[in-house]
Amino acid sequence: MIRGMYIVASSAITESKRMDVISNNMANVNTTGFKKDTLISESFPEILISKIGPNPFDKDLLGSKSPFGVNSEADNGIYSAATKTGFFQIKTALGVSNSQNIKFTTSEDGYLVTPKGDYILGQKGPIFVGTEEVSVDNLGRIFAGGNEVDRLKVVNPLNVIGNFSYGIHVDGVATNFEQGQLHPTENPFDFAIQGKGFFAVETPAGTRYTRNGEFTLDSEGYLVTKEGYKVLGENGHIRLDGKNIKINEKGEILNNEEYIDKLQLVDFKDYSRLFKEGDGLMNIKDQELNDNTIEFTGTVNQGFIEGSNVNSVKQMVEMITVLRSYEASQRLIKAHDELLSKSVNEIGRV
Repeated sequence: MIRGMYIVASSAITESKRMDVISNNMANVNTTGFKKDTLISESFPEILISKIGPNPFDKDLLGSKSPFGVNSEADNGIYSAATKTGFFQIKTALGVSNSQNIKFTTSEDGYLVTPKGDYILGQKGPIFVGTEEVSVDNLGRIFAGGNEVDRLKVVNPLNVIGNFSYGIHVDGVATNFEQGQLHPTENPFDFAIQGKGFFAVETPAGTRYTRNGEFTLDSEGYLVTKEGYKVLGENGHIRLDGKNIKINEKGEILNNEEYIDKLQLVDFKDYSRLFKEGDGLMNIKDQELNDNTIEFTGTVNQGFIEGSNVNSVKQMVEMITVLRSYEASQRLIKAHDELLSKSVNEIGRV
């Protein structure tokens, strides 16, 4: 009963945090270059439920080359496996989880992992396959480049009757980098990127990246953001006289048809390494700039700004859904509380 309350409470806490993310998206629906966030949640490791009895040991079904089959398939590097008897084991940050269905791929360091990065366990622990092509047969054997490297660990406690989860928790907040709609302004210092990429600006904390191209000139003639951060070009800070300024699709700045500089435009291979710092600025985790930078392939549009990619109607619908889920969790918590009260105050009398 107490466990049920904890599970429902974890759901309510997660929905509360999801509401915070949606509210922030709604508040920035008119913020130039804003990219909406999505809360990512996942379940706690699934625990096996066993009968009380004399059989406490797990039986490794596949380790003994049992005939219990494993159905597997691959789709663009994502593998899936399922078994009707027994449970696959996954090593997560919170412990070993058990599941009858798994999806996995090869990590950068050559291990089989779930899309979340949790290790798939084999007979020897986490399964290493290197860079070879991976395949799985109906006995759960893992082949890399045609050679067997390990076998999926599928266990079935002799007295198991099922499994359950302790609820869900917040795994993180992911940013959606979809293109926002471009709006004309006729201001020569407003720029919008069509496609992927970012402007680079200099802040007191170092170089940061933004999609907000609402720039202006400061008192010294430097191109700056609304917060006063200098916009970077390939030759450093960009200084203009404010007359007949033109920027082509490549980001090249022309003054009276004379080349001045080129905007420093940056793009990245892995956007998951980027995180927000406020004021529309993005930073990169662990300063992994050199390993993550790729050539800018977008285009720059002068006299336009990029709107946020927040769809207010969809966010309102999602907000209502989250609110109803939260209210349902509240009712369940109240029901559990009433049951506990009866257990304490009434069952003892009987």
